Amino acid sequence: MWRLTVRLGLCFLCLATSAAAGELKITTWNLEWFPNGSPRVAPANEQTRRIAEAARVIRQIDPDVLLLQEIQDYRTCERLIAAIGDKSYDIAVCSAFREATGALAAQQVAILSKAPAYAAWSEPWRRLGKVDPPRGFAFAWMKLGLLDVCIYCVHLKSNLVRTGNDREVQTNILKRELASEQLLQHLQAQTRETIPGLKTVLIGGDFNTNMDQEMFVSEKTLTALAEAGFTSCWEGVPLKSRITHPGRGRYPDATFDFVFSKGAKVQVAEPVPNTVSDHFPVTVTIALGE
Repeated sequence: MWRLTVRLGLCFLCLATSAAAGELKITTWNLEWFPNGSPRVAPANEQTRRIAEAARVIRQIDPDVLLLQEIQDYRTCERLIAAIGDKSYDIAVCSAFREATGALAAQQVAILSKAPAYAAWSEPWRRLGKVDPPRGFAFAWMKLGLLDVCIYCVHLKSNLVRTGNDREVQTNILKRELASEQLLQHLQAQTRETIPGLKTVLIGGDFNTNMDQEMFVSEKTLTALAEAGFTSCWEGVPLKSRITHPGRGRYPDATFDFVFSKGAKVQVAEPVPNTVSDHFPVTVTIALGE
């Protein structure tokens, strides 16, 4: 299901933040079953505590744009903004993906921004036969000054395996590869039909894969983005400085969270350690129009 929001008015012509000076600070964060912390519904006081802790971290970072994964719904976005206490944030889009049963999924993606979106929507990942990737992406088209900037928020299939066999591992990889293929097809359509002069595109989120671990050596998810002209925010950064998902149990320290850019230059990228989620937020400062 597509959700389309169009906001007209002079306010989209400029961003009263660092973006007005040609920079954009963007943070992507998987908030881990937010605000519950697990698939189970948490008591109201526990939800409030987690929202307050996340808001504290976001206030310290003070990004222009927030890309959120595993957020429960639109109402949770509203509660988070209220806790941050910065009324300049707007919900550009929050997805409403459905489970196979038709129920609203507990893990959505959202884009919050200090610049109103000119247009924004979300789209679930497409099914291919029996391969059915969960969740999907959110998309926002913004006008920052005279510059068109398109921003994607994604959450790709996790590495959870229930059977322990290699076939399930490969199926997870295939789900991510199909998602990245759909993402690039969507971008091509936007560039061709809607925003022919588009040069600046940012893709951020939880990709659940990397170039470091042997289990992903044949995966083409990130390679496809590189071949399409995107640059990772972690280009040339050693692993110890880009751990976004701290290891636990049989899972090692890993880089799963990225911001990819095209038509813009990453100036600074850093994970922000905290205990709110199993993922660290990744904050990237980008020079626009490079």
